[in-house]
Amino acid sequence: MPWVPFMVDSDQNRRAFREAAIFFVDTVGRVPPDGLDDPGLGVWSVRELIGHTCRALLTVKHYSGGTDSGPGRLSRPADYFCEVLKDRSIHAAVAERAGDAAAALGDDLSSAVAGIVDSVFCLVDALPDDHPVATPVGEMRLADYLPTRTFELVVHTLDLAGAVGEDNPVPESALSVALWLSTEVAARSGRAEDLLMALTGRAPLPSNLLGLGPDS
Repeated sequence: MPWVPFMVDSDQNRRAFREAAIFFVDTVGRVPPDGLDDPGLGVWSVRELIGHTCRALLTVKHYSGGTDSGPGRLSRPADYFCEVLKDRSIHAAVAERAGDAAAALGDDLSSAVAGIVDSVFCLVDALPDDHPVATPVGEMRLADYLPTRTFELVVHTLDLAGAVGEDNPVPESALSVALWLSTEVAARSGRAEDLLMALTGRAPLPSNLLGLGPDS
């Protein structure tokens, strides 16, 4: 039976993205000033983890104004991750960019992150759902790209909260979209049955089920 994707409406997408970004800002504000150089995730410090997570916001600005996209057109949010995962060399580049992104934030990370979020909100609010977004793996509509940003923001903000010992619950819409996209990627990757059996307690959860490691 072919995979049939579910749909998440535009209003929920936009609300989830906004919630996820605010969740990130709030969590960054809880990071102790003397904890920025502590271990964050994998090879990243807390500072670098914050820098990497900011790219989930900054790429909305960069790609929505760009014209140099990868070949083809991506019609679903899950398509983006499936295309990204085809190039395993991307992880080294992602890890390197995290340091550059962290350095660009300066000393007052909390204010810098809040400023980025405000500017991205203004941009997204002004753009229609069908605005073209030129990602490196293909052109997408803004409405289809935003859930990928919500997913990145939710997952890495949870990474950040765990690294600094903060118990900060994810807003409902943001968490729902992140979970929905996870199941979409699992289905596209042929791992939907594995996920279902693990969630219902019938089998252990496979390691890195989606193929999106810590440095993604």
